[in-house]
Amino acid sequence: MRFYSVGLLIFLLLLSSTAHSRIVFNSIRGGVEGIYVMNDDGTNETLLTESETLRPFPNSWSPDGKFILYKSRVDWNSRSVIFLMNPDGTNVRQLTENDGSTLGTASFSPDSKSIVFNKSIQKNNGIKFSITVMDIMTGKTKVIADMPATFCDWSPDGRHIIFSQGMFVGGRGGTIWKIGSDGQNPRQLIPNPDVGRVSIHRTSPRWSPDGKKIVYKHSEYSWDPIPGVGTALIYHAHYYMVCDDNGGNIRKLGIPKDWEGLGIDWMDDGESVVLSAYVGLPLGELPPPFEEFPPCNIYKYHIETGEITRLTNHPGRDEILDWISDDVLSVTPAGKKKTQWGNEKK
Repeated sequence: MRFYSVGLLIFLLLLSSTAHSRIVFNSIRGGVEGIYVMNDDGTNETLLTESETLRPFPNSWSPDGKFILYKSRVDWNSRSVIFLMNPDGTNVRQLTENDGSTLGTASFSPDSKSIVFNKSIQKNNGIKFSITVMDIMTGKTKVIADMPATFCDWSPDGRHIIFSQGMFVGGRGGTIWKIGSDGQNPRQLIPNPDVGRVSIHRTSPRWSPDGKKIVYKHSEYSWDPIPGVGTALIYHAHYYMVCDDNGGNIRKLGIPKDWEGLGIDWMDDGESVVLSAYVGLPLGELPPPFEEFPPCNIYKYHIETGEITRLTNHPGRDEILDWISDDVLSVTPAGKKKTQWGNEKK
């Protein structure tokens, strides 16, 4: 019996030191925006960095689990630039310059050596758009395509990049595009249908861990005249969709259509998705003032069963997020400090 107890103790110690799959996300709480990591069951929430004016928010984990990409202003009136840091918030390194350009969400190459991001800059009385790749070690950049893009995501096999295009005021929405990682052969992955008065905007595409599926957000909306207001953006539905890597076999997930999402990613090695969302915003009418919006928290949706699990619970706003498997994490990252929610959650 004594030998069994010692063996059990050793097993529990080993278990406690093993890695957990993790989620990195940004959250605005009490007017302060911070980057957090937590276990993907919502426990052990840890604050890495925060600011009242610089607006730090994460882009993605590196595929090898060694780094986190994030964007932040360098001062209160600058545009955001891209930074790299360790998973515990240390060893911060600035990758891009504060040159007046606007940078979008960045994604790592599969070997963790390069990143891809969209960029726009005012030039010759117009705006120059590009999809840009940077070598992290050398800092050298290369424009692979001169076209507008948002939410670039590099495929796990390194051959393609998917992205969406922005929604313009008074116009129709964008859709999901696919391009070679060398910038060749850009094409719409999912063409926009003609749906009359209601427009469709598809955005935030993410590759599944095996590269065979893509999850994205799908919003239906119209620009309607509102007395005393003018023309207003009216949402009619928010959906979360999965398609094959070639745009076929589109499937609508069973998440309620009044959940307006801010961030989405795969988790559980493709068995689930994780999303941050406002729950229960009105559809088909003018939304309430922003200060009356409900909290935006993080949820897990299991694709096969349709089960939804709430992972965070606070009155703030969780936004961009990224999941990483424990297959590439050697130990659970030790952060600087835990939030009250992280300490209280069981």
